[in-house]
Amino acid sequence: MSSPTIKIGLVGAGAIMRLSHAPTIAATDGAELVAVFDTDLTRAEALVADFGGAAHDNLDRMLETPGLDAVVVATPNCFHEDGVLAAARHGKHVLCEKPLAIDAASARRMVEACDAAKVILQVGFNQRFWAQVEIAKQLIDAGFIGKVHQMRSIYSEKSTAYPASTRYRYDLAQSGGATIIDLTIHRIDLARHLVGDFSGVFGELVHSELPEQVDDNVFLLTRFENGARGSLASNRYSPNIGDGTDIYGSEGTIHIASETISPFASAPLAVYTERSAADLPDVLREAHYPDAWWETFKGGWITVKPPRRSPYRAQLDAFCESVREGKPARITGVDGLRAQEFVQGAYLSMRSGTWVDLPLADDAPFVIPDYA
Repeated sequence: MSSPTIKIGLVGAGAIMRLSHAPTIAATDGAELVAVFDTDLTRAEALVADFGGAAHDNLDRMLETPGLDAVVVATPNCFHEDGVLAAARHGKHVLCEKPLAIDAASARRMVEACDAAKVILQVGFNQRFWAQVEIAKQLIDAGFIGKVHQMRSIYSEKSTAYPASTRYRYDLAQSGGATIIDLTIHRIDLARHLVGDFSGVFGELVHSELPEQVDDNVFLLTRFENGARGSLASNRYSPNIGDGTDIYGSEGTIHIASETISPFASAPLAVYTERSAADLPDVLREAHYPDAWWETFKGGWITVKPPRRSPYRAQLDAFCESVREGKPARITGVDGLRAQEFVQGAYLSMRSGTWVDLPLADDAPFVIPDYA
């Protein structure tokens, strides 16, 4: 018996919808694009012409589409709350692009509204769906690298890597932040996902190169509730795309990279262990290819190259499964809220020059730093 098709509407018809969400829905069995909303009707019509559905410039009318199950919200960050709250009022499940909001108070309202309406709120931290991240999570949770004491992550991506229409992200009133809320927030979420909840943040965000006076150079320190420590660094000025995340445990190390990075980090996943072949889990034993059949693995680095897949497809599959089966989202609104609190805590740290405790109090102020 086939699973019911999830009928999806898009809130926003910008670049990320055209490049990622709309084609992913169109290519996914069990998902159907039935409606597109944008305040610019011509953009909605252009997307519909390529991927199907009906175009709207009235959000409530789009949300009244017969049979509509869910929406994807991908607008400038300052408008996420409007889209999510409207969907919740109409009883529609929501996949909202990251960041969930500009500030923690907005994110909290979105979580509360979706909880009250009993609709799913999934946040688009798609890097959790990288196969190498899923394997790393399994190994860490199983205790394979022992007690985790430290992690670090670096993520650089030039500002011109995206279409010119997305420059809104350098208007801090619309985006809430440039590098930290667009790039670093992926690694904020991964750090919490892999290591555990945060207990504090210290932030150093500066403007270095971009024509806009924004945070294009970000360095963060974090403490975790389990006692581990971490560092996160990102920038928007480097001409290359660079990436790497390392998790250091008492019995091993895990290195994670994406598939687009420079030659010195070409392996999507590498694991260091001193265990013998007999003590390796299948996912690592099957990844080790000895030079000769009689060799026995006696510890060292193991390079793992899992099958490449689209993280957008994986997150859509997970979202549709949650909608069909009434299961909690794989990445919840609370996950989005915790990332938002981290960003806001980093801003407060910039003002005070000290560590800021996490999670934030509900009444914590939100002030975007001045980079002029």
